[in-house]
Amino acid sequence: MNNSIRKKAFGIIKSIEVMNDNERKQRPSESFGKNYNKLREICLENNPKIEKLIPPIVEFENYGYDEYPKIFTKHNYSEIHTFCSEIYHLLE
Repeated sequence: MNNSIRKKAFGIIKSIEVMNDNERKQRPSESFGKNYNKLREICLENNPKIEKLIPPIVEFENYGYDEYPKIFTKHNYSEIHTFCSEIYHLLE
């Protein structure tokens, strides 16, 4: 399972690395953040001993109060890149 978790983390890492500097400063959508949080959750379920080392969950902020609220993570792509890199290396 750790190999699959590492592959998922690597996929997120690579998707962020193709972004330019301005894109990496932006904050991802709710679905992107939930995808990372799910990866983190699965990682902890399979590796409870690393709980003190694992990066944090991403939290969300709601922008706009119209019919279609815009929800983004509080962390930018660069931070999530770092979080995924940490997970990737913790499972080596």
